[in-house]
Amino acid sequence: MAEPNMIYKISVLLLLSKVDSPLSNAQIVQFYLDKEYTDYFTIQQVISDLEDAELVTVSQSHNNTLYSLTPDGKHTLELMHDKITPAIEEDIISYLGDNKLEIKNHNALFANYDKATGGGYIVHCKYIQDKQVLLDLSIHTSSVQQAETICNNWRARHEDVYMSLMDTLIS
Repeated sequence: MAEPNMIYKISVLLLLSKVDSPLSNAQIVQFYLDKEYTDYFTIQQVISDLEDAELVTVSQSHNNTLYSLTPDGKHTLELMHDKITPAIEEDIISYLGDNKLEIKNHNALFANYDKATGGGYIVHCKYIQDKQVLLDLSIHTSSVQQAETICNNWRARHEDVYMSLMDTLIS
């Protein structure tokens, strides 16, 4: 039988292979904690090892880290898939099925900011639905506090912003 950390690594790769979009660190960790497979620190180390081995890619969004499977990760999973028990694979499928809408909604929104040339910050907000970009908005702010506030409010107010822009531009 393979060592536990190897099983965790392969199961993370399997989890990422079963979704159409990246998973957040919280979504990955939640699976392992809900199933009581391991503790928070162990799964964080496993994810870090996968990143170091370039089996997963990481992208950052404001207060959010997203992971995707790399081609090498996919190849590794193909070679090592037999190390995962059917019960673990069923748990993964069940978790993704039970949380499909939450995962989809969480990954439909993106907000981040960068320092702007000449001062201030550019806030990038994106709203995606069914793989279609509904809104891709960049806003200049004068302070990091404004940029943080916009990023923090984007998740709660993205639909209001979208509808307001549509109403303004169509009428």
